[in-house]
Amino acid sequence: MVDEEHLRRVKISARPPGQRAVAHILWLTYLFPSKTNIVLEGLENIPKGEGVMFALNHTDRYNYFPLQFELWRRNHERMTMAWVKAKYYENKYLGRFFDMCNNLPLPSRGYIILKDAFSVLNRKMNDDEYRVVRDLADGKLQQAEAMERASDELRKLFTTPRRDFQPSREGYYDFINRWNDRLMGLVEDRTLEALKEKQNHIIVFPQGTRSIRLLPSRTGMLQFALRHQIPIVPVGSNGCEKIYPTGNPLAKGGTVKYRIGKPLRVEDAFAPFKIDAPFKPFTKEADEHATALEGAANCLTLAIDELLDPPYKMDRTGGDAGSRADRLI
Repeated sequence: MVDEEHLRRVKISARPPGQRAVAHILWLTYLFPSKTNIVLEGLENIPKGEGVMFALNHTDRYNYFPLQFELWRRNHERMTMAWVKAKYYENKYLGRFFDMCNNLPLPSRGYIILKDAFSVLNRKMNDDEYRVVRDLADGKLQQAEAMERASDELRKLFTTPRRDFQPSREGYYDFINRWNDRLMGLVEDRTLEALKEKQNHIIVFPQGTRSIRLLPSRTGMLQFALRHQIPIVPVGSNGCEKIYPTGNPLAKGGTVKYRIGKPLRVEDAFAPFKIDAPFKPFTKEADEHATALEGAANCLTLAIDELLDPPYKMDRTGGDAGSRADRLI
């Protein structure tokens, strides 16, 4: 499991050797057996002399590879760090690869809930069980109501001592959110280190899950950017899923086009959503600013949508993106 120790030991570098080694390998795969063309439009929109957060639509597993490669090939002034879902670190070899390449795992509240539940139940929760536990952790249910709705087995999550959880002294809500705040506080600190000390840019997929068509942005990225006044640069990725149609990291050839938009800043595009009161990103404290954060997220979604070709634009008809529990672990 991604824990405090893992987040502390991740080595962040201005010129990450693992990322540079992968870039040389990608160079070969983009030349042979079929040539891959990478087009960058709007490169002048990336501010000089400061770190930004790139916000990409997420069509495939390797969306960011061609973008990272092309910035490196053009000797861009900064290299990148990517936020990666913690669930991908469950494979120890993949986790080591991510660590070598300047990535940072994000152990979301949902991930923590599911990993903790597995440690107690010795199995994965189903969606109905997850909904009860998640609603309790989000403060939508009181513990008495959650206990009433839960099965005898599921109630073990609320009554079994573990880690620093003593059920006689605190409720499950406090335990999970205290744990979340510790982990995500480290994510905040390490991301600031990457931006300020190591002079990286940060790559984020704000929609959170893969989809050919753009999905609405979630607020996590906005919480961090608004709190620390970091510019967000929207990027539209067009055609990458054709280069990487499967889980195979060897490119199949073709053309991917990245359209880079103008930076969105607190003083301009995000001005209507500015939050003056200090708050901790990724915590329940941030939920107090939900209206502003949702407004900024919608602004970001529309900015990305403008950079996409028709097949990738947001589907306004809605639709289910899949099981929440399956996406987290």
